[in-house]
Amino acid sequence: MRWELDINENYEQTKITIRAPKQTDDITKLTTFIDQLSHTIPVQHNEQQTNIDIHSILYVENVERTTFIYTKTEMYEDSRPLYEIEKLLAPFEFIRINKQTVINPRYIQSVRALFNSRYELLMTSAEKLIVTRHYRKDFKELFEKGGLYDA
Repeated sequence: MRWELDINENYEQTKITIRAPKQTDDITKLTTFIDQLSHTIPVQHNEQQTNIDIHSILYVENVERTTFIYTKTEMYEDSRPLYEIEKLLAPFEFIRINKQTVINPRYIQSVRALFNSRYELLMTSAEKLIVTRHYRKDFKELFEKGGLYDA
């Protein structure tokens, strides 16, 4: 695969064109990443409604019926249940790792196997999260098909 960049101040907007003989896993990963860059979701922050970039989300966690969205620099509180936010993020390859947590796999720094068929994830934010046995199979499939790629 090769690429080129054409910067010209006369262009009105940025346009990305992918030319390929067929759809491949690499192209799917690339388009998913591009979609993340151009989508936002509305959340509550400091009693105001704001939009955050999907790409900036590290993980989403539900604690005592309150959903928290963590980015590199902020934590947002949201009144929606975790499953609703999970539905919004699913097309962008976010994955559920336990009953309370959905992650963006691009921010996994390392994975460590634990006893009882669980995994410990070290996120780029230095946060440690657990993949439970129930969600292990889906996580392992993502890992094996190369879904954990740097973006």
